[in-house]
Amino acid sequence: MTKHNESSCENFELRLEDAAEVAAERGESIALSTDLSAHVSTCAHCSESLEAISISRSLLHAGFEPTASPSPFFTKRVMAVIRAEEERQAAQGSIFWSPLQHLAARIAMVSGVVVMVLSAYAYSSSVSSTGVDVSGQNAAAYELVPHQQLDPQPQSKDEVLMSLVERSNVERNNAR
Repeated sequence: MTKHNESSCENFELRLEDAAEVAAERGESIALSTDLSAHVSTCAHCSESLEAISISRSLLHAGFEPTASPSPFFTKRVMAVIRAEEERQAAQGSIFWSPLQHLAARIAMVSGVVVMVLSAYAYSSSVSSTGVDVSGQNAAAYELVPHQQLDPQPQSKDEVLMSLVERSNVERNNAR
C-alpha cells in the first residue's frame, strides 16, 4: 500500500462517501468504480476510511432493527429486586423512626387523658361554685352561659328598662 496523499485522497474520500450514500438509499452494499477500488487497494488511509464507513453503516442498520422483547420473567426479576431494596430501606429507616413513633403515640395518649381529667375537673368545679341545679330544661342553657343567672329575656323596650331598674335596685341593696 502506498502512503497517504492528502490532495488525491480528499477527492477519493468524497467519492467513497457518495458511493456509501447511494448504497444506503438503494439498500445495497457499497459498489466502487474501478479507479476508486484501485485507489482503495493501494492507499491505506482510504482503505481504513472505507472500512470505517462499512462498520458505521452496519451498526446504524442494526440499530434500526426491532429488538426482541424481554422474557416474561424479566419483569418479575426486576420487581423482586425493587421490593428487596424497598424492604432493606424500610428496615434501615425503622431502626431510627420506630422508637420515636412509639414515644409519640404514648405522649399523645397521655395528653388525651390529661385533657379529659382537666375538663372533668373544670366542669365539676364550675357546677359546685355556682350552686345552680342544671337539671331539666335549663341544663343546655347553663352549659352555654354557666356563670349568669338565667332570667327570661325581656320582650319589649319597656321590659328592658324595667329589668335595668330592678338590677340597679338589687345592686344598691347588696352594696349596703
